[in-house]
Amino acid sequence: MILVIDASALITLARIGRLNLLRGLAEQIYIPEAVYSEVVRRSGDRPGGREVTEASWIIRKSVLDQTTLARLRTELGRGEAEAIVLTGELRADFVVLDDAKARRLAETEGKKTIGLLGLLLRAKERGIVSDLKPIVDDMIKVGFFIDQGLYQAILRQSGEEPAS
Repeated sequence: MILVIDASALITLARIGRLNLLRGLAEQIYIPEAVYSEVVRRSGDRPGGREVTEASWIIRKSVLDQTTLARLRTELGRGEAEAIVLTGELRADFVVLDDAKARRLAETEGKKTIGLLGLLLRAKERGIVSDLKPIVDDMIKVGFFIDQGLYQAILRQSGEEPAS
């Protein structure tokens, strides 16, 4: 599987010390230059920068299709737009986006999307992680927003019934 990943998933996983989960989920993991810039160059000492720099298995790639990029940039940030365009250029299996508007636009462009929670479900299905609840709880602690209904649905879907 080939994944193109936006900044929020990288930053969240780095903040909880779980960036390496991505290695078990895909044969190739790409980030566009704008995402690299957002996570590494502009991050200062915030989580994600050092981890992404040290992750030799994350491949940086420039986007070629500037026309599509310019069209998407009218509605999205540069990182999200580049991730969507790069997904098409690489014929990647999924673009990892958590922003609802970015996901809708990616799907309109014919790209398959998955969010960070979807990736975590795949990690559990593949035995990469044994329990999702502690990971999701850590994500919430570092500021990743998940409404209560989605939280309970993810735990049910993973076979980890939420406490009543």
